[in-house]
Amino acid sequence: MTITSIPHLPDFKLLPYKLPQIASTETPPSPSGIDSAAAAAAAPIKILRTSSWTYCGPLLDLSPSNGNTDAGKSHDGDDSSFPPSYHTWHRATIRGDPLITLLKPFLLFAHEFIKSTGLKHYWLTIRASLPTNDFNTPRWHVDDDFFDRGSAANLNNSNSNHYHTNANTTGSGNTSSNPSRTQWKLATTLIGPGTMFATNAISARQTLKSVKTAVKNSSPSHTCTSIICLGCANLAECVRKALADELKHVEVVQSKDGECCFFKVGDGVGAVHSEPRMDGGQRVFVNIVPGREEELREVMGKWGMDEWPRAWCLGVPGGFWEE
Repeated sequence: MTITSIPHLPDFKLLPYKLPQIASTETPPSPSGIDSAAAAAAAPIKILRTSSWTYCGPLLDLSPSNGNTDAGKSHDGDDSSFPPSYHTWHRATIRGDPLITLLKPFLLFAHEFIKSTGLKHYWLTIRASLPTNDFNTPRWHVDDDFFDRGSAANLNNSNSNHYHTNANTTGSGNTSSNPSRTQWKLATTLIGPGTMFATNAISARQTLKSVKTAVKNSSPSHTCTSIICLGCANLAECVRKALADELKHVEVVQSKDGECCFFKVGDGVGAVHSEPRMDGGQRVFVNIVPGREEELREVMGKWGMDEWPRAWCLGVPGGFWEE
């Protein structure tokens, strides 16, 4: 196996992987635009609701189960060994072709890439989204340094537009307390537009830092009184609007079908990126945070989750569902 040296990789890099030879993952374009709903209904996979499924533990088993060996049946996609909550989420969220037909090629690639770095555990999130106007204004950010013990990163919705400083952070983005921690991610979009990455990461990070500092200095100070702090939320929204203006002409790249993105995290080395506009159709996004078992267990413990491995889904009927 080829050994991947993470320090020698750029802040972000598009990586190709093989897609299955099945129906397109994109909704066929409508000649008039009026029949977009009908076109979406004809797509091989239809999203019923905005929801997500998350798993944290050893790399998932992608081999076909013994019970799925019917003559003439394709074994290219098999999710029978996935945790029960995945199937609960899938039944409530997906109609049409099984999502595993699109998901498995990416996971096969991701598993090999992760193992080539010496890791064998991850935090995996699949997020299905109906059309929304929430990202008509870009949300430029770098993802939090998840395994930095001074960070309060949320692995399900990670961004550092909340202004914070870390006294241990050096210019390279490492901290003196744990410089060898995992500081990178893999992500892809199975359906819909890819995440937007600023091509000049260094310049974009400088803009990000200067805007956050300017907004903080011009805003009244406040004391956080709860986990969900309105003061921080207002500050983050001001940063978002200012960055959308400052970076409106920035050059961006997006992954295409059959591509995923490797990118680094943290204020010092993180890739500056944003969700794309999502008002034109459905989207399925897959996010992977690799890590050592002890790193992932520690982060889960911050959120009161002590079971290992663990999987759960959000946004399905009945609310939070886990095992």
